[in-house]
This record gives sequence, structure tokens and C-alpha cells, in this order.
Amino acid sequence: MPYPHNLSTAKEVEAIVRAEGAIPATIGILEGSIHVGLSSDELDFLAQSKMALKVSRRDLPYVISKGLSGGTTVSGTMIAAHKAGIPVFVTGGIGGVHRDGENSLDVSADLTELGRTPIAVVSAGVKSILDIGRTLEFLVRL
Repeated sequence: MPYPHNLSTAKEVEAIVRAEGAIPATIGILEGSIHVGLSSDELDFLAQSKMALKVSRRDLPYVISKGLSGGTTVSGTMIAAHKAGIPVFVTGGIGGVHRDGENSLDVSADLTELGRTPIAVVSAGVKSILDIGRTLEFLVRL
């Protein structure tokens, strides 16, 4: 989402989590350091950044070593949350098999991470722009 919608959405979600009696711990990478539980200023920094990257499992070493900043994908969030001792997290949608994925082999790291990292992920489902049928087929085979 573009700024300022990304920031207002993040703050709304955190408020809902608090209202339900849980503790929100939004995860991001700021200047090469993984942060679990972003402050309001840190959320604002990421939301406004023109240089923030999308950080998946494969990107973590690079982003951290170069001192870069970014928001984590589901796979990146799973890794950081697990290392922080968080047993469950919520996300809007998970990645999946992209359309024409049977030819391009474009499959989100989110799917393989679900079978690799012992953490529960609560999600609205697979992002609708993806091939939902092939994504479900992939998940069944994990």
C-alpha cells in the first residue's frame, strides 16, 4: 500500500490486536537490524521510506549485511517471530504459486517456509492474484 494508507492500516491492525487482548509485534528490518515490535516512529520510518525492500528468507542475509531496511514477507516474518519466541502471528494473505507457475516455477517462499518453521500463521488465505488451485495443491503436498 502507498503511504499514508500503509501506516494507517498497520496502526489499525495493531489497535485491533490490542483490543482483543494480545500484544502486537509488527516486524521489520531497520538499517540492517531485525526489529520485533516496531515503535510508532519505526512504523512511520518504514511506511514513508522510498528505499524499503520486501524481505523474504533469501533476502535476510543481504539486507542485514548491507544495513538496509524493509518490511518482511510472511516467510521473513515467520523466521523472526520464531527466533523471538512468538508461536503465532496474523497476516492478511500468504504468497503462493503464481499464475503460469507450472511453467515459470514462480512459487513464493512463504509456502516452503510454512513447512520449515514451527510457527502458526493465521491468514485470510492466499492472495487472490495468485493461482489459488495450484497453491492449495502445493500446500497439500507439504
